[in-house]
Amino acid sequence: MIKWLLSGQGARAAQLAVSVAIGAVCLWVLTGQLSAGFWRDVTAELRGLDPLSVVLAACCTGLSFLALGRYDAVAHRHLGTGTPTLQACGAGTIAIALAQTLGLGVLTGALARWRMLPDISMAMALRLSVFVCLTFMVALLVVAAVACLIFPAPAFMFWPSVIVVTTLPAAVTGLYLCPVISLGRFKFRLPSLRALASILLWTVIDLLAAATALYLLIPGGEISFTVVLPLFLIALGSALLSGTPGGVGPFELVFFAALPGGDAVPVLTGIIAFRAIYYAVPALIAMALMLKPYTRSHETKSHAIGDISTAPRAEVGVIRQNGGFIADHSALWPCSQTLCALFDPLTGDAQDPIATVSTQARDRNLIPALYKCSARTALPARQKGWFVSHVADEAVVNPIKFATTTAPFRSLRRKLRAADKAQIIISQPAHLPLPDMARIDHRWQQTRGGARGGTMGIFAPEYVAHQQVYLAHHKGRLVAFASFHRTSREWCLDLMRQDPDAPDGTMHTLVHAAIRDAASQGIARLSLAAVPACPDPSSALMVKLSQIVVRKMGGPGLRQFKSNFRPNWQPLYAAAPNRALLTLALVDIARAVHRPGRPPNDSQSHYDDENYEVAPRLAS
Repeated sequence: MIKWLLSGQGARAAQLAVSVAIGAVCLWVLTGQLSAGFWRDVTAELRGLDPLSVVLAACCTGLSFLALGRYDAVAHRHLGTGTPTLQACGAGTIAIALAQTLGLGVLTGALARWRMLPDISMAMALRLSVFVCLTFMVALLVVAAVACLIFPAPAFMFWPSVIVVTTLPAAVTGLYLCPVISLGRFKFRLPSLRALASILLWTVIDLLAAATALYLLIPGGEISFTVVLPLFLIALGSALLSGTPGGVGPFELVFFAALPGGDAVPVLTGIIAFRAIYYAVPALIAMALMLKPYTRSHETKSHAIGDISTAPRAEVGVIRQNGGFIADHSALWPCSQTLCALFDPLTGDAQDPIATVSTQARDRNLIPALYKCSARTALPARQKGWFVSHVADEAVVNPIKFATTTAPFRSLRRKLRAADKAQIIISQPAHLPLPDMARIDHRWQQTRGGARGGTMGIFAPEYVAHQQVYLAHHKGRLVAFASFHRTSREWCLDLMRQDPDAPDGTMHTLVHAAIRDAASQGIARLSLAAVPACPDPSSALMVKLSQIVVRKMGGPGLRQFKSNFRPNWQPLYAAAPNRALLTLALVDIARAVHRPGRPPNDSQSHYDDENYEVAPRLAS
């Protein structure tokens, strides 16, 4: 007996027994408060219900269930199941219709979803069910708190509502800055702000429609909707927490206990009619629909990187380590809140990158954005109403025409002579000395601060294996290295790592060697990567703040280093549907840059940077 109770079936049976007991006790307490002849009066009221009110309540029920199905669409996008939206909404509606009537919402809903969607496992069905239940409860808490502050509500709800509303901004900020929580060895990715905003929107529609249905079914019209709404939300929350089938017992008891006087007969009449229309009928329809589950009608979405060896922008190689992928010839990089279309499309005949990133972002509940794109891509975005901001300047040289003999290269020649005098030897070995490179990377980080990530390279063996790597030795010891993304059309500087004790001019010599090799291979474009833009706002205060941001991002030092090669500075832009979303996107990118995750397949305990990323907050 004890083993059975400790098993999964025993635990579920015990939970169901507790829920039924709670409902029975609540009904017993409620019945004791009713007067003699109460049920006779309720029966008479049910027979006299206005047919138009019943029809309108049924319409509100339909609207509510349309909103309920959208919860699952958000959940499927968050968990990346690839299920078509219509199937996700249909299965979610059926699952919720059964779960809210039968009780044990998480388990019942999971079984219904598993039955309706043959492409998902039971484990995924449980994850979907838990996601929907938890996010709905959070949204219900917020909506109930706001409603209790706006409309007449029981006095005991005032301070809890104030606490919820006042702590909401801090909670949203925490979610934005810490999108992943860790519990032991398990990590959970929290819903994005876009996902929560969708859940909140559909919750408002769902709850308003359901409360309206109940209000329409209460005969007499003596209780106003402003009184019914907060009471409905409080009673619904209590019913969901109890887990009783249909919330029977706790819902009625809480509703009556908080009711500010009035005749109880019309109220109970409305609740009984509401349960028939909002609970019983949808549950019967759901059971009938479960007889025919959906067929396997979708293909798993591919997130492959694909062939980028001929891409016009070599820097696209960074998606090998930041979780990016190729879709419709655009390089996409998912952050916690944003999906960025990096750089320009990979081919000239690519589909509209704005449409691509918008569709892909919607499928992941993320904010769409363009990042580090040229004017060729930024201009169509502006024409479509997107807000565009100049965020970076890219240093570009033409290796074929590059020559250091002219006067502008005086500073570079001095650096090269210093390295030559120190007997710096540049090489490209067939096998990389990874332990020595890791040592250089570690010392570099100790000197320069923590590693950066995002659209900048992170040191990892699997990553540099795809790159052109140049090593600098001094007296037989590795003192620096530089790596370059390569395609058949361009090279791009990525990692720059130098021992603090390396002779002056070492890094200049590494880059110069790469420029010469690119010229010998006929490469007409070599990017020294980007530095933060130097905006010129009209306000003197904004000029000062912009200078601070650029300095914090490492801009002046990088610009000075790259200026030694006399590059052509080309502006790069970021764009999003509006100014607010661009601000959120840039903050999200900055968070990903300054708090990078572990590179895929990386066994190193340290990793990262080169050119101090490009998301100055004031750029938006």
